[in-house]
Amino acid sequence: MERALGNLAPEEDQFLRWPDGRINGMFDSVPEPAPHFAGPLLAGRAHVLAGLGGTSKTRFLYSLAAGAVLGTLPWSWQVHRTGSAALFLTEDTVADVHATVHELGKSLSAEDRKLLTQRLRVYALAGRSMRLLAASGTALHEADAYDWLMRQLDAMPKPLVFVGLDPALALTEGDELNQAHQRRLGELVDQIAIETGACVLLTAHAAKGLQQAEELGSHAARGGGALTDAVRGELVMRTMTADEARCFQIDDIVERKRHVQLALTKANHCPPEAFAPIWLKRGSAGLLSEVTLEQVERGSVGDREQRALDLLRKANGSGETAFRFWQAECEAAGLIAQGSEGSREKAMQRIKSALLAAGMVAKGSSRGMWIPA
Repeated sequence: MERALGNLAPEEDQFLRWPDGRINGMFDSVPEPAPHFAGPLLAGRAHVLAGLGGTSKTRFLYSLAAGAVLGTLPWSWQVHRTGSAALFLTEDTVADVHATVHELGKSLSAEDRKLLTQRLRVYALAGRSMRLLAASGTALHEADAYDWLMRQLDAMPKPLVFVGLDPALALTEGDELNQAHQRRLGELVDQIAIETGACVLLTAHAAKGLQQAEELGSHAARGGGALTDAVRGELVMRTMTADEARCFQIDDIVERKRHVQLALTKANHCPPEAFAPIWLKRGSAGLLSEVTLEQVERGSVGDREQRALDLLRKANGSGETAFRFWQAECEAAGLIAQGSEGSREKAMQRIKSALLAAGMVAKGSSRGMWIPA
């Protein structure tokens, strides 16, 4: 049934430019490939990056923005499109941005720094109201800040390939637990991606239970899950757990906290291998790089334990060896990281426990004494 438009002129019909649904020619012409930015993970649409506070979500945005300009990333993702990039950081001051950009530049050539100066914009918005969505009763509508943001993006050197928004909670007056409000935010972020042609990544705080999860899953963002439903992909970041550290033989808690796991948990048109998590390590100013960690299976030992066993055998030439003496030898050999007395003892206990589980050491005849098995 045809809907009457009354006195509304055709040019005023809000649906006038909507798709007509025809598929003419689609069988005969080859479709253009999807405009992936860094793939096959990040397409030219909207995505969410969820993580607890302190997991380097903002630094991750810096790396992606620099990669969008320079064409390389400090981990094993291929950059498919290069151009300009913009970051809108509502929790960073100009001093914060200066410190991070300066640190980033230390590892770059003069040519790369010049290119970033031309094509990267970082908006330090701490202390400013950056609500893209304003509340009007129970509904949300685009605010003046949204118009300002789009003007900044329109003025960017073309092509614009990446936009980072940090964090979700600062960009809307909507209720974090309201599914309709969360979906409206996700749709707005996707609207930015569609209108600019850029990959847009929105950071969001995750629920506290994320850190205890055995495996990272989708809908990790805190609040209404409709935010994740409204975008094309979701990434999740978390710091290394104590159990994971033991598997990788990382004893020092500071060293453990430097490691962050990154996983793709939702994506359209991605192959299965894209969902395998990777490990990143935080360096100077929190900047990230990929690391390869070797997991030691329970009941087996790694190089560190083997070297500790060699030290025990050497010391045992004169009989049973005291645990404290064995620990001191391991510390002198650099097998145990510097730290408090308690942390060093815990590290030695883990070495001893791994060797004991593997049947490579045994208790001596008196308490605190050990011998090779």
